[in-house]
Amino acid sequence: MNDLDPLQAIEAKYGRIQQLPNGIVYLQVQDNLHVDLEIATQMVFDAKAITQSDQIRLLLLYSQNSDLTFQAQRYFASATGFTHVAFVVSSRLQAEVGQFLVTFLRSLKSTYEIKLFHNVDTAMAWLQNL
Repeated sequence: MNDLDPLQAIEAKYGRIQQLPNGIVYLQVQDNLHVDLEIATQMVFDAKAITQSDQIRLLLLYSQNSDLTFQAQRYFASATGFTHVAFVVSSRLQAEVGQFLVTFLRSLKSTYEIKLFHNVDTAMAWLQNL
């Protein structure tokens, strides 16, 4: 089994979340998703349920044409149980939106460290070396 073979996985309307053998939670958001408070709450609940931990390192692979409501952003900022979040984007526009989100979450004093990445391998390496 390698580091990307999941121990557990949950298929949900927002995408797929899985716990990897290295302890990292990998969340792949589906394309064209409107993330509102309900979906944000479910994502956090599933991450906690799959790990049974309050020390979650999350790799979030953002999808194309997805957006977050203000309520979802505020909820993510106040979510507990996470220590580090790697936010992986694939386009320049996503990077601009992602950087805004990172800055916004920091301004709300989120309890976890969040960084923006353009590459899954780089994000994974950052999370593994914590």
